[in-house]
Amino acid sequence: MNRRHLLRAVPASVLALTLPTACSEPQPEPGGADVLDPDALATTSAPSPTPSLPAAPLTGLPVTAAPVTTRSAVAVPLRVSPSTAPSGLAEADLVFAEFAESDTLHLTAVFHSRDAARIGPVAEIRPVDIRSVAVLRPFVAYDGGPTGFLTQFENSGLVGVTPADDGDVFDADHTSTAALWKAAPKGSQPPTSLLDHATDGAALAARGLAPATELTVAVSGGPPMVWRHDQQKSLWVGKVGTATVTATSVIVLSTEYRTLDVRNPSPRSLPSANVFGEGAAVVVSGPTGAKGTWRKPGLPLVCNIVDAGGDLMHPRPGSAWVIYAPTTAKVTLK
Repeated sequence: MNRRHLLRAVPASVLALTLPTACSEPQPEPGGADVLDPDALATTSAPSPTPSLPAAPLTGLPVTAAPVTTRSAVAVPLRVSPSTAPSGLAEADLVFAEFAESDTLHLTAVFHSRDAARIGPVAEIRPVDIRSVAVLRPFVAYDGGPTGFLTQFENSGLVGVTPADDGDVFDADHTSTAALWKAAPKGSQPPTSLLDHATDGAALAARGLAPATELTVAVSGGPPMVWRHDQQKSLWVGKVGTATVTATSVIVLSTEYRTLDVRNPSPRSLPSANVFGEGAAVVVSGPTGAKGTWRKPGLPLVCNIVDAGGDLMHPRPGSAWVIYAPTTAKVTLK
């Protein structure tokens, strides 16, 4: 199982090598040894299997083509109201969700291992986008934003594109992964892994593991977000806007929200999740769930999610949703 350091700013590969105990092989009985003709062996042995493709860093699943491993991730913020029909979420490797104003969700969809022909509606950049994905170094498509948020984006070292920069990347308020990878700077680096995916059937958590069929995040003033486990498909199913969405794992991070007052280009107040720090976490993956804690000290560091015993959780390989729940929200696991 791949283990990560609890704090890291850059990707690292750690190989655990197990040395076999030295022992002598039993000697064959006299006259009992088989003698193999090397030439005959060369002509009769089965051909070597085709090498398997590596796992995609954001999902832990084998990639469909080798070039996928070398391309950068692309990220797109979306704003979704109860009546919105969002596009592209089914192809995202990761989706971050912030509870925004007026019963809307502000989503950050991250794409790397799969293509999406249509993604949208593309929204303005917000601090939660920058702080969630900066460690992945994606190319970002966004529709402008308040002056202060644009400054934060520039200071983060991220690069991106808006309709004002290149209208060919956008089709009205939508875009696509093909257009984004074409517009992305040459030499962009692939993303690091954010989750320590389970291997060889390993459990989600070493402590506090329990069967799970339903996960609910109830926020004051808005409809609850409900996810249910589909046992046949081994996926968690929810609804965002008018769209049904699925994920292999759903991760709920309890975090403080604060109100940001912006002036340019228009005065307004916006709720904003503080994704730095630490707090309670609830994770579901497959038919199980576990409670624990999360910690993300700063912009260039991975958010680590540990169980009740302090060990890293291991969600199953596949897509994941990360939901920033206000500390006042009621998170229920059944």
